[in-house]
Order: sequence, then C-alpha cells, then structure tokens
Amino acid sequence: MQNWWPRSLIGRSMLLIGAILGLQLAASIFFYVRIERETLREDHARRVAEFLVVSRRVHALAARGQPDVDRVMTSRFLEADILEANARPSAKATPEGEALRRAIVRWEPELAASELVLWTPRGGKDLAGAMRLEDGRWLSFRSRDFASMWPTAVRVMWMTVLFAVLCLAFAALSLKALGRPLRDLAQAARAFGRGPHAPVTVEGSADLRDLGRAFNEMQDRITGLIEDQARSMEAISHDLRTPLARMQLATQFVEPEDIRTLLTANVEELGEMLRSLSAFLRAQHQQSEAETVDLAALVRDALGAREEAASYDGPESLPVQTHRAPLEEALKRLLDNAFRYGGGARVTLDPAGPKILIHDRGAGMSPEDLEQIYRPFFRADLARARNTAGFGLGVPTAARLLTRFGGDLEIANAPSGGLLVTITPPRAA
Repeated sequence: MQNWWPRSLIGRSMLLIGAILGLQLAASIFFYVRIERETLREDHARRVAEFLVVSRRVHALAARGQPDVDRVMTSRFLEADILEANARPSAKATPEGEALRRAIVRWEPELAASELVLWTPRGGKDLAGAMRLEDGRWLSFRSRDFASMWPTAVRVMWMTVLFAVLCLAFAALSLKALGRPLRDLAQAARAFGRGPHAPVTVEGSADLRDLGRAFNEMQDRITGLIEDQARSMEAISHDLRTPLARMQLATQFVEPEDIRTLLTANVEELGEMLRSLSAFLRAQHQQSEAETVDLAALVRDALGAREEAASYDGPESLPVQTHRAPLEEALKRLLDNAFRYGGGARVTLDPAGPKILIHDRGAGMSPEDLEQIYRPFFRADLARARNTAGFGLGVPTAARLLTRFGGDLEIANAPSGGLLVTITPPRAA
C-alpha cells in the first residue's frame, strides 16, 4: 500500500472526512460557477431583449412622429408611466430602495445627480420608483418580481443539500467499511467461549491489526488454560476411579450389613459424580463434525422406553444439518432432568426453527433459581429437599455442548406450569 495511506484508524477517518469535504467544496464551487454563468447569461439576454424591443418601438414611433415614452419603456417585467410635474410620488424611499439606488448609480454614474426615489411595495417582491425628468415631469416605473419563477438561491440550496446528502451516504458507507474489522472483532469476542476456538482475521488499519493479533493471542492463552485445566481435572477424576474401585471391592468384606450398604452407596455416588464431572469437562473441548440428522428419529430414540412418562408431538421425519453427538447427549441429559424432577414431559418438535421443546409436569422453579440454573453444581432447593440424585451438572453440560457448536438452550417457567426447555440444535458451520 502506498506511503500516503495512513496506518491508523483515526488517520484514515480524517483522510476520508477531508476527502469528502474537499469533494463537496469542489462540487459547490462548480455549482456556483455554473449558476453564476447561467445567471449572467440570463441577465444579458434580458437586457439585450429589452433594448431591442425598446429600440424597435422608438424607431416605429419616431417614424410616425409619435414619441410616446411610457409606451416605449413598458415591457414584460417593467411598467412605465409619465406623470405631470405636480404629481410627485408620495411614497418614501425604503432602506432596500436606497440600497438599490446606490447599485443603480454604480452601474450608471450619470444618474447620481438625478432626483430618484425607490421603494419596495408588495412585500418587497417588486421594485417601484420615480425619477424627475428635465421638463419637470416624473418618470414612474415598477419592476416586477421576475425571479419568482425559480430564484437562483433556491437552486443553489437544493443542489447543495442534494450533494451534501450524497456525501453523507458515501461517508457512512466508507466508515462502515473501515469499521468492519472492529465489528468482526466484537462478534468474535461475543462468540468466544460459546463455540470452538476461531481466530480473527487480521486486517484493517495498523491499530486494528495490532488489536486483532492481541485478541488472537488472548484467545490462544485462555483456550490453552481452559483445556489444560479440563484435561488435568479429567486425569484426576480418571485416577480417582482406581481407588474407588478398590474401595468398592473392599466394601464386600465389611460387616455388619448396614455399614456395607452405606459404604457401597457412597462409593457409587462418588463414582457417578466423577463420571458427571468428566462429561462436563469434556464438553469444553469436545470435537464434532456436522452431518445430516433426522431430528424426529433422534428425539424418539432419546425418549426410548419412557412412553408412559413422555409424549412426542411433531413430524415423522425432519432431516437437518447439525452435530449429532453433542445434540444427542444434551437432549438425554435434559430429558433425564425432566423425568427426575418434573415427573414426565411432553416433547414437541417445531420444524419452523427447528426447535425441540420439553415441557415437564413439575412445579417449575423460582426466578432466583432460574438465574443460576446454568452454574455448575447448582441444585434448586426443591431438588435438594427431595434428596434426589444428581450433582447439578446436567444443565451446564447440556448448555455447553449446545452453545459450543452454535446451538442454544433456554429454560423458563411455562405459563401452564412446569418448566419449558427450548433447544435450538447446533448449526452446521
């Protein structure tokens, strides 16, 4: 790129604004010159036309020996009349009339010594006046508002406004193009953490390129830290299964029976907790490829043998491009919650979205619990009071699986009671 092109966003914006202002100035000068030239042409044409008309009339009247001055001087835009010596006009000169008198004297200095009175009747649109002649009579005249058809000022104003609007539109499009890397960066910042790691394309001005590189480096560091933490926790949970297996084996030799039962239940609960934690951690870096999936068949398979506690409402078949594994795992976890805490569910497949709606038969949740339902290890008061199984990782795992691949999860209280879970399947990239 040439050296004259600024590297910073501010410099490019200033150059753009300066170019637009320069363009508008050049165009305005061009318009003014054209309009001024046209105005002068019209003024010369009017003067010459009146001169020719008056000359022809004077020649014709002089040939007949009838020099009638008022008839000679009257034209389309000018009325003339000869008044007697004792018929001095009663109108007084106005400030606008005095300004016009000085302009007339500048054009014709010989009129400076004449007794000339000018005023502006009819709201200032016409010019009226009278001048004393050498024989004592008065030459009265009225110049009509010949500029009322389309004044020059109106034409200049409309042309300037039109060009200013065009310049404004051009500036908006140019600034939008300059700000595109910033918008892409903002979109990437919003998507970061909700999907797979995707570097931002480094482009634009120097400061925007620096910002893009810094953002990519930050993504790499954060993603690396999260993956290292997840894999470390997975390794720990995996290693803990070995002593748990030994404990489970040892519980078979514990006496009495009630103590053995208590130890076995606790060991099984710890094992289930480790499996849930591993699934939650794997969801942070799980990989998947999009494929054609029959959503209707997937939902029916997820319901399995639970027809007595669930009902399905939707099409027989609905093929879509999505990520099967994360969607299937998330759906099973959410259905487990509906059966465990809601006593059953009605599953609806909406082809318009497409969306999967799960409406359970429970009592719903308080607004405070709904705000925290996506937090890991959170369990609502009702679930804890029932002493039910689960560790508060089902919903967070499902939400992470869906959002990582471009899907979405919404949980709210249904108007008719119970919870309404809305699943937006992950989109194919």
